[in-house]
Amino acid sequence: MASSTRAAKLAAEQALGSLSGLTLQTASELFAVANALHQSAQLRSLLTDPSAAVEGKEKVIRSVFGAKLSDVSLNLAITLAKQRWSATRDIAKVAEQLAVRIVASVSSSIDGLQEELFGLQQVIAGDNELELALSSNRASAEQKQALVKTLVSGKLSQAAELLALQAVLSHSVKRYAAVLENYGSWLAQVAGESVALITVAKPLSEDQLTRLGNALNASFGRKLQLNVEVSADVVGGVHVAVNGEVIDATVLTKLNHARLQLN
Repeated sequence: MASSTRAAKLAAEQALGSLSGLTLQTASELFAVANALHQSAQLRSLLTDPSAAVEGKEKVIRSVFGAKLSDVSLNLAITLAKQRWSATRDIAKVAEQLAVRIVASVSSSIDGLQEELFGLQQVIAGDNELELALSSNRASAEQKQALVKTLVSGKLSQAAELLALQAVLSHSVKRYAAVLENYGSWLAQVAGESVALITVAKPLSEDQLTRLGNALNASFGRKLQLNVEVSADVVGGVHVAVNGEVIDATVLTKLNHARLQLN
């Protein structure tokens, strides 16, 4: 993330942090702003033009969104428009991140919300036909959201369901399961955590998970949200990935290294 966008994101987060009375409706409205920005290159260009007057950008926001947003959401959109951006698409991505941050702030448990999303992500990633149906351009957004509603109805909290439905509309990445993974990472950032994706050959006991979590927290210097996957491909040991950093201590990897040394 380049410096201008980093500063813009920080300013927007500070503006958000000063607000009260945030609701899931606020998040839904800001998601709508993000979706509109993702879909319209012209709108993004108008709002990120460094030579354009701030007053003009505010006028654009009020003209496009004024009748559709609450005062809180409208002011957040105006705050985004007033910032300087390193790339035009950054404003849409940060709007989406702010909406996820709002969902986290009104959720009763960020950890629980992360677990719900991770569970759904695993269901989708484990079903190729379902992943294709939700990631393909052949079906309309309405059809894909209807499929998600059928899949999660009565199984997720309102906060998790909102994120699951929004993930259909997101343009941050193409694959639906990958969008959910992004949301999980953003939620972890809000909680001051990072996500550790742990892959093991067989389920860990509570004691093993606690000891592994404590060791990882000490190693990375912060609390980690542990998401555990069981995979026969691991053979034995554990594979840990945290924000792109991999700790691989699996039997399969050791065998592969041994083969390379013998060749």
